[in-house]
Amino acid sequence: MSPVVPTPIAAWAVPGIGEIAPGDDLAALIGDALVADASQRPEHALAPGDVLVVTSKIVSKAEGRVIAVDDREQAITEQTVRVVATRAYDGGITRIVENRQGVVGAAAGVDASNVAEGQVLLLPEDPDASARGLRDALRARFGVDLGVIVSDTLGRAWRLGQTDIAIGAAGIRVVDDLRGQTDAAGRPLAVTLPAVGDELAALGDLVKGKASGCPVAVVRGAGRFVVTDAEDAAHEPFTTARSLARTGPADMFRLGTDEALAEGYRRGLAAGLALARSESRDASDDAAAGHGAVAPGWTVVVPFKGGDGAKSRFAGQEGLDRRRLSTAFLTDTLRAVRAARSVERVIVVSGEPELAQTLGELVDGVIPDPGTGLNAAVAAGAAAAREQRSEAFVAVLVGDLPALLPDDLDAALRLAEDAARDGHPYAFVPDRDGTGTTAIMAAPGATVSSRFGPDSRRHHTEAGFTELAIQDGSSLRLDIDDAPTLSGSKERLGGATRDLVG
Repeated sequence: MSPVVPTPIAAWAVPGIGEIAPGDDLAALIGDALVADASQRPEHALAPGDVLVVTSKIVSKAEGRVIAVDDREQAITEQTVRVVATRAYDGGITRIVENRQGVVGAAAGVDASNVAEGQVLLLPEDPDASARGLRDALRARFGVDLGVIVSDTLGRAWRLGQTDIAIGAAGIRVVDDLRGQTDAAGRPLAVTLPAVGDELAALGDLVKGKASGCPVAVVRGAGRFVVTDAEDAAHEPFTTARSLARTGPADMFRLGTDEALAEGYRRGLAAGLALARSESRDASDDAAAGHGAVAPGWTVVVPFKGGDGAKSRFAGQEGLDRRRLSTAFLTDTLRAVRAARSVERVIVVSGEPELAQTLGELVDGVIPDPGTGLNAAVAAGAAAAREQRSEAFVAVLVGDLPALLPDDLDAALRLAEDAARDGHPYAFVPDRDGTGTTAIMAAPGATVSSRFGPDSRRHHTEAGFTELAIQDGSSLRLDIDDAPTLSGSKERLGGATRDLVG
């Protein structure tokens, strides 16, 4: 038998596609660019079996996936299904996550490049559906069977650099399933599944380039992978890019190394604390035999945004210095934290250079704020807490609790310890309105991945945090973030705030 000669593959970028805006007819714009290119280069006229590789950015823009955000980290949180690994660095925090599209990568695909300041670009909500829409429209216009791949750029485990992968596909087999065939020596192939979709996405990216302004490429010579509607069902599930995602039980690397070690440590801790509680159940002095004897101490992290932009909801209040008010809130919060019996160390995260001197013995350290949002500041503070004392529980408190009482904080920390003994390493306290969060807690070894921001109570619950049963009137729930709340809480305020507001 003569050897099979591989079909030559050619690829080129399609010029002439300008800036895309929400609501644009992307298929029409791509089709017009294909026609214009073919008028100059007749050999580029779309042919049966061609594959279009379309950068996800223009699909997202056309579908209106551009959103305004104050905090990119919060946008990442909202697109995250599962955290795989987190790493703190000088500029903030890197999160490797599984997103809503089933893709595992950095930052959930949330992109702040090529959009206006204060905006981010989300991935298409359903990239496979986006690819089908483009394929159907272009096939109808040009009268040829073709494949469409929607691509996005990702890093790779154990490899330096990035490459494009297929996150959406239509009209094409994204896997060349060779299982059951034989190799050149006649040996059966048991696991061979070339990821054609990703290979074509990478080829398309190679000819498009990152800064050429050409977001679409044509690949010719891969027609053997293009399928018609009649053939589509025969090749399922490998006719969608979603089928390339290996998540769930098939994922052998569902956690990063540090996270896997931390999870094992957490489970061991929970088992040990549960055993200690069981052994002390009949002790006469529950406080000494239970919480005080077996629970490690707490490190409390308080992120603080001071400066001229602090306490924006108090803008317009005559005679009120917002910078001084924010510092007074923080001071009263820290005085209560420092007085709590369960707390061993206090860390503040801030970009204010003189804050350490101002706070003095109220804190054990002030670390720099990465400047990329509240959740990044939390991650930086938690990383510092773990580095200083890995065996400690970590709590994160908002800095606007000027009415906080030490006993209320101690009570919540004890509840969080009990939750850890029962195998629940993450806990949170809702705010007075019941939609936000004033505090989160994590057992030793548990990665602190906060969800502060709008509707954070729901986000923390969805992320697996246990809501602590804290009474409505607890000072730990009384975050003061507007003038009416401040006025109505004067009798409960700490000394620093009371001295300032009278």
